[in-house]
Amino acid sequence: MNQDPQFPQMPAALNPNLMGPLLDWLLDCASSQSSVNGWQIGEKRYKPGKSLLVGYRWTGQSDNPHSRFATGRLCSPAEVNREFERELAKRPDLAKGGLTLLQHPAMLVWAFPYDRKLRHLPTLLDHAAMTIRLQAPNLLGIPVEGLQSEVLHYLAERSCMIRYSVQTAESTQPRLVYAKNYADDAGRETFAVMRQLNGPFNWGAEALAFDADTLTLWQAHLPGQALTWAALQADSDGELADQMGQCVAELHACRIDTPRRYTQVDVVQGLLATPTLAEQVRPEWAGRIARSVNSLLAQALRQTPSERATLHHDLKLNNFLYDGQCLGLIDMDCVCLGDPLLDLASLIANIYLNGIRDAASIESIHPLVNRLVLSYQRHRQQTLSLTDLRWQVAAALIHEVVRRSLRQLDETRLKQIKRYLALSDMYAAHCGQAAGVANVLI
Repeated sequence: MNQDPQFPQMPAALNPNLMGPLLDWLLDCASSQSSVNGWQIGEKRYKPGKSLLVGYRWTGQSDNPHSRFATGRLCSPAEVNREFERELAKRPDLAKGGLTLLQHPAMLVWAFPYDRKLRHLPTLLDHAAMTIRLQAPNLLGIPVEGLQSEVLHYLAERSCMIRYSVQTAESTQPRLVYAKNYADDAGRETFAVMRQLNGPFNWGAEALAFDADTLTLWQAHLPGQALTWAALQADSDGELADQMGQCVAELHACRIDTPRRYTQVDVVQGLLATPTLAEQVRPEWAGRIARSVNSLLAQALRQTPSERATLHHDLKLNNFLYDGQCLGLIDMDCVCLGDPLLDLASLIANIYLNGIRDAASIESIHPLVNRLVLSYQRHRQQTLSLTDLRWQVAAALIHEVVRRSLRQLDETRLKQIKRYLALSDMYAAHCGQAAGVANVLI
């Protein structure tokens, strides 16, 4: 990786052996257990020369299950003191230790549940406050006798998903509800979209309410566990791939009203941005990526626009829930209108990503992808342009898989760049071929 002159301390911030003792000292999480049960590097978001946000996750024992996250925002060493004062001035609500300045490496550390942008997290994790709030008519509207909470997913400065187990007088079994807290008003549009989908799309969770005071979207429980490559691989009869194809087809067939759009222009912009990002993060790959991008763009004019559909726009395996029989689809934050091939290609690229990460051969993934596409066509009751879909899969492997790997500084995924690019090139080379036997994609 190139050194970033704006953040010379970046190697230190990404070194868990160095950051672990510092975070222990700051947040009082030290334990006598081995270093395996300590601080690990989690989500990273990097814009070269502009910002680096690093999520840290505590994997040891803790009396407070909500205190297992910390977020570091790197600053220019010359500006770190001024940045600290500015952030403190914006947040008079912060408890002691909610925000800390580290001089070496120069960064601001936010201790969960305090977050630079998710201001309402402390309230949402205050059981006494939430017991009262959940009884409001615009939320559950029923007497709450007790509750427990669990943080399911935390994305610093963007969102946090919390599951509540609510005890009521109506039942001896607790009721499960989910709260997704946002940094801004984006949850309001997601709520509006989910309400429109509640009837025609029976694969998703029911939207209960949007609380404008805390910028929180409330949802009902949807059973199942996040789908994994191992589950897909073990499904020898292809039932899971069939259900995924049907689920996506039925979502695309829904009619909703939303201002959100995703277009071919966005795809092209993502492709063009990838070699530029690689030049800053992995310069040894920039030329190779640029050649694949240029080859794809030379074919782009052949694309035939499809009829506009309702897209999920974040189709990846862990957004599908499976309970052993039925499939569900979650995380509707990015739902928009656009070409359905873009959505389908994104899912296919993610399946390859997960298979490659679990050491599967490319050849073993192809049959599952073909089955998914055939199921989609059958339930969508229309024939896809496989030429166009191949192009979109080739593009998604670059502007989604490769670009996100670079932005997230994901070393595990970055080691596989050669395979992602070779797979993209293979799909691009097949764009001009006939449909093939049984009308399969690859």
